[in-house]
Amino acid sequence: MRRPTLDGSLWTVLAVGQAAAPAPRKTLQDDPAFQRKNYQENIEKDAECNRSPEWGPFRAQLLQTEEDMRVELAYEKMMEWGLENVTKVDEQSKICLLGLVAMQFYFAHMLLFEVGSVEAAADAFRMMDEHSGALHPDLLDQAAGYGKTWPISADALDSLRRALLRASAGGGTGGPDRRRRFKNAFGLHDEDWSQVWGSWRPTGAAPERLAGPWGAAQAGAPKPSFRVFVYDPDTMPALRALTRGGSFCKHNQWGMEVALHDWFLACPCRTDDPEEADFFFVPHYTSCLINHADTFTGCDTSSALSSSAYYRRMDGGRDHIFAWGSGMAADGPFATWRDWVPNAIFLMTEPELWNPYKEVVQASYAPYKDILVPGRITVDDMIALGKMAKPFDERSILGHFIGWPRPPHPSVMPPEECQNSSCPLNVRSVLLARKGEEMLHVDVDVPYMESFLGLTSSLFCFVPRGKSAWSSRFFQTFFAGEGVVEKPGSISAF
Repeated sequence: MRRPTLDGSLWTVLAVGQAAAPAPRKTLQDDPAFQRKNYQENIEKDAECNRSPEWGPFRAQLLQTEEDMRVELAYEKMMEWGLENVTKVDEQSKICLLGLVAMQFYFAHMLLFEVGSVEAAADAFRMMDEHSGALHPDLLDQAAGYGKTWPISADALDSLRRALLRASAGGGTGGPDRRRRFKNAFGLHDEDWSQVWGSWRPTGAAPERLAGPWGAAQAGAPKPSFRVFVYDPDTMPALRALTRGGSFCKHNQWGMEVALHDWFLACPCRTDDPEEADFFFVPHYTSCLINHADTFTGCDTSSALSSSAYYRRMDGGRDHIFAWGSGMAADGPFATWRDWVPNAIFLMTEPELWNPYKEVVQASYAPYKDILVPGRITVDDMIALGKMAKPFDERSILGHFIGWPRPPHPSVMPPEECQNSSCPLNVRSVLLARKGEEMLHVDVDVPYMESFLGLTSSLFCFVPRGKSAWSSRFFQTFFAGEGVVEKPGSISAF
């Protein structure tokens, strides 16, 4: 028998065979969100940026320059290298991320504290924020050599962020020493606030205009319906540890804790005098930091209160506001909250129990005092889902579910007795057992895009309980335009 040669026909057979081979199954870890970024290798191997003929010498010169003169060097190099151009900024971030962040930090700091232009400082900060937000605060400090490699720190970035938000409250007619700002950091102006404060009034009448400053609200602005004192991490070291990395933490699903802190800082309802406050907001990003437990050494929210004389002002802290952004609710970050502030107001995503806390059988959420708010999903996700969503008459799938199998909370029944689809209370396993059935898109551990494709091609989305009751998938369905099937008795924001 003659041995075959690799002639044209055999190459064709081999090529067809290769094309017909099934592609490897992709998992969530194959999603672009989990792939190494271009800047990661540079930070790990050359945080000093010595391989760059521009950034290496700039770093050495920056460290040798007096602190109050560094902005001049930063601005000089920014102009020389054309870094007012966003495209060039993105290119340089792949070469020397920390150098770019340091340069933009000094520039934004100068614009706020020396020039006094909140708008210009905010623009510069946003550009820096986009890049510094890629790094966990502990990683940023480590890569910066704790100020010895690059003269920046996560605490300094966080402090500047808070100062900008405070200064952005805006509105009113301004004054001789203050430039009038039409909108705050969230794009709200006096007429917007007038509607907000008017909605609190039984008659809906517009609020009065202020003759002079009232907290952060300026003369000529509508009078807020209440005033909120925001605890300041710059003056409370215990709280500073719990609010690290706002730029980083705002990007994940627990980012509502950051967003609410930002909102109160930029609100004309804020007051810096605790004696005149109606409410006290206690900021923290513990859902984010605890879920990155490889770098977070511990959490004790009570330590932030122990240095305050105000949490005892009203019975059980009922004038204090906390935000809890994960399934742990208050019991993870603040396990002793019932001893400290049992009557505090919670803005939270989770109305129920969290499976890993087997001993906790009473939920943090109390409907008589707490408010359920949606968890964070990105604007990009909202836009993408809206664009991908098919008209109902073109949807070929009846029901969609992507998720991990989870037993009920141990207070319902022992988890070891409800591990698979034979247990009706393990609803996720029951759904996953129907994988492959016609008219259903059911799977586990797939890239985000595959989940979005199923979500926007289905008539219904199943949102059963997982480790806890809340799920970002519930809010994604709002933008995918489909029916939602939740568990009986569930409570959701809206």
